[in-house]
Amino acid sequence: MNQKKTDKVNMAVIGLGVGRWHADSWTQTANTRLVALCDADEKKLTQAKEHYGVKGYTSYQELCEDEEVDAVSVCVPNYLHAPISIYALEHGKHVLCEKPLANTISAGEAMVSAAKKSGLVAMVAMKFRYTNEAVYIHRLLEEGKLGEIYYGWTTYLRQLGGIPGMGGWFTRKPLSGGGPMIDNGVHFLDVLWWLMGCPKPTRVSGATYAKFGPLGKGASGWNRVPEPDEFSVEDLATAIIHFENGASVLIDNGWAGFVPSEVIGLRVMGTKGGATMWPFAVCEESEDGRVSTSVPDLTGSHVDTQFFHFADCILNNKTPISSFENCLTVLKMLCAVYESADAKKEVEIL
Repeated sequence: MNQKKTDKVNMAVIGLGVGRWHADSWTQTANTRLVALCDADEKKLTQAKEHYGVKGYTSYQELCEDEEVDAVSVCVPNYLHAPISIYALEHGKHVLCEKPLANTISAGEAMVSAAKKSGLVAMVAMKFRYTNEAVYIHRLLEEGKLGEIYYGWTTYLRQLGGIPGMGGWFTRKPLSGGGPMIDNGVHFLDVLWWLMGCPKPTRVSGATYAKFGPLGKGASGWNRVPEPDEFSVEDLATAIIHFENGASVLIDNGWAGFVPSEVIGLRVMGTKGGATMWPFAVCEESEDGRVSTSVPDLTGSHVDTQFFHFADCILNNKTPISSFENCLTVLKMLCAVYESADAKKEVEIL
């Protein structure tokens, strides 16, 4: 960050897909200001510049030369996370990178190395960690009120029509790293792992299925069978992950399937209590030895958004909750799911 006294971080956004949400958030966050945008699509860039009233670049390299910019949101396809984040760090910009950290472990490791070398704030946008419900449950964990967390479960399943960008980068494994498990599953696995205390993963047994995408089904508006390279990912994945402390996690995530409605759920189970996020509830032992379930009233609760937290880390020299290094472990778990599915056997996480 530029050496100047300030109470706000000057932000730029690279990539104007999901980046538009980042741009909106930077304009609405108390400790940040939006000063620049970047996108290779000149039409998209022009529209956004006019909307936000800020300058724009078609080259992220040029943006990173802008001394007014303190930090960047990297909101580009997964395979571009590493090169752009590393370039920004090497040019003195703090980085908030969209999930997942990267599309491969080697790329993620390079990002962690660059972050350490730079000494700058490098954070992944793991939005579920920064919700009232997650922070409440995490506080119970830290206070020991849930006891030993030994099991976690999470699911997110879409109906047919849920495959994003059929034929685009989302459905091409070399560009995305995988299908729904790395696209949406990353959020659910990440917050579940965090709520379990971030134990060290050791073994994974996974399975993947591609039953609809290869047939041109499951994507809204898709009317033909895709070429093999247009859909090279799964449309559903499931896995059990084991940890060094004896705990385990069961996860499944799908873009398309025959379910009555969208399915979403997350649960942590401990020796003294448990909790769910969707729907939000806390379970504990009652005086008569049974399970007492409550829904804590979070009305009026305030949790810093991931955007405020990122800027706060820059302004006050803090370590982000979802740092590159922390989220590299999440990426390793996700990649192990695919490795196990391909090998049709359990694999170790090194």
